[in-house]
Amino acid sequence: MEYILGVDGGGSKTAVLITDLCGNEVSRVDTGATSYKSVGKKKAIENLNEGIFKAIAKLKFPGKVYFKSSCFGFAGNDASKDFNVYKEIVFNKELSSYLNPEKTLIYNDTRIGIEAGSDSKNKIVIIAGTGSNCFGVNEKGESARASGWDYILADEGSGYSVGLGALKAVMKAYDGRGEETLLSRTVLEELKLKDVLDLPGWAYGSPFSKAKISALAKVVCMTAGMGDKISINILEDEVEEVILTISAVARKLELEDKSFDLVFVGGLFNCEKYFKDVLIDKLKDRFLKINFIPFLADPVKGAIKLAIRNLEN
Repeated sequence: MEYILGVDGGGSKTAVLITDLCGNEVSRVDTGATSYKSVGKKKAIENLNEGIFKAIAKLKFPGKVYFKSSCFGFAGNDASKDFNVYKEIVFNKELSSYLNPEKTLIYNDTRIGIEAGSDSKNKIVIIAGTGSNCFGVNEKGESARASGWDYILADEGSGYSVGLGALKAVMKAYDGRGEETLLSRTVLEELKLKDVLDLPGWAYGSPFSKAKISALAKVVCMTAGMGDKISINILEDEVEEVILTISAVARKLELEDKSFDLVFVGGLFNCEKYFKDVLIDKLKDRFLKINFIPFLADPVKGAIKLAIRNLEN
């Protein structure tokens, strides 16, 4: 039978959605990360295949399955080299026979997020998950992006950046280079470590994982709620970085004085009081005609929308 396939491939997890040709959901599975920059190419293929084949197994009539149109949105799909790697990941030997190569789209995850969140002609999506990214389109059909250059070059406003800030704050407090912080206790408790001196071994232990550092963002949010000044400052600094990123995209698209939708995607927006709410208040002062699209839980549906639209072309 023929189906539509949508995939939202992130640095921590991946959502796989199968629908009928009209876009009605028939199977869904969440699996591990498929961003090769987070887990490597081999593991990305393994996780992608696991998710898709589990979703196929859940179909009422699995039989012979063929995806008439597909759309994949991957975190870190930023340059032509990345696209080529993701093309190899998608068209791997186990999966390729299920896909229609002429109707398979491979995008950055911002592209599917913005489609899922808004039907406006002027719209921007800001991703604050394991990594960060920002992408927008305007009524002229022009597009622009900012940030999202991964953890060395630009990942500000992400769970990774918040988690890294927490680790550095703990070490600064230990050395006496920085102020005391409740993070020295809460981070160790979260990681089940006995002493601050165990932290370097955890941080530098192989293999490197953005996801494990990003997971500390929820600890920072919790500790901010306990009144910890350092945790609040970390989150405030990331808010300022997100504002810079959104402002750059709005400026490129000439949306600063126009009405546009801003779509939120990513787990960092679960930190409402000290991150999302602060961000919204500051953006309201900067963009008078901005429309906020609350936390978007299902960007994979944007992949389905794009796959169906591609089928109609």
